[in-house]
Order: sequence, then structure tokens, then C-alpha cells
Amino acid sequence: MSTAGPPFDTQEFSRWRAAAGDAAETAHLLARADRHSDACFHAEQAAQLGLKALLHGLGLPAWGHDLIDLGRRCAAEFGQSWPAELDRALVELSRYYIPTPYSDAHPGGTPAENYGTEDAEAACRHAGTVLDAVSDAWVSLLEGGG
Repeated sequence: MSTAGPPFDTQEFSRWRAAAGDAAETAHLLARADRHSDACFHAEQAAQLGLKALLHGLGLPAWGHDLIDLGRRCAAEFGQSWPAELDRALVELSRYYIPTPYSDAHPGGTPAENYGTEDAEAACRHAGTVLDAVSDAWVSLLEGGG
């Protein structure tokens, strides 16, 4: 970790991480209800909230909505201990931020017509990967291994 050190803001981390968990649960519920575009959007939101939880917990700015940028900021803090495989998950999830809720982001049809089961399942998986990494990083920090 490059800059932040104890004490960490556990309350702020927990608040944001709980919101991330709620968004991930919503994504799973929507996927099971065949609301695929909505599931993809909520999976992206879960990852965004999770990364922001980690940054807030470190006392760092957590502004913006760009998953790739948020991930880079987390990686800058954790260096080698930040999982490289997250890059792919963040790239995939970032595709869902704007087009999933807006019909005008597609050449035709509604968002619901442009996303399917595979999209929703992949988005939920990627969100889980991100949230697992966030939780692991936080535990590592609290144990002094950051």
C-alpha cells in the first residue's frame, strides 16, 4: 500500500460495502427474474460501490463512476497484492454503466431486448469477483498485511 495507513475508516468502509452487497443481491434477483439489462446495471453498480468502499475506508477520494479508473486507484494503493484478473472484470462491467438503462444507447430496441441470460450471469460473476477482492483487501489491511 502506498499512502494510507492506520487508522482506517471501518465505519465508512462497512457502509459502502453493505450498499455494494445490496446492489449485488439485487442484480442476482433481477437475473433470476429475467430482467437481464437491469441485472447488468446493478452488477456494475455493486462493483462501483465496492471499489468506493475500499477507497473511503482508506480515507481517499472516491469520486467518479469509471470502474476502470476506480480500479486503478485501488491498484495504486495495493500494488502487487491487488489481483490483476480484476482488470478484465472491470472492463466487462464498465460496458453496462450507460447502455443498460437507456434505450438511446442502442441502435434499436430497448435495453431489455439487447441483453440476455449470459450477459446477466457474467455481470453477476464479475461483480462477485470485484467484491471478493475488495473484502479480501480490507481484511488484509486490518490484519496489517496491506
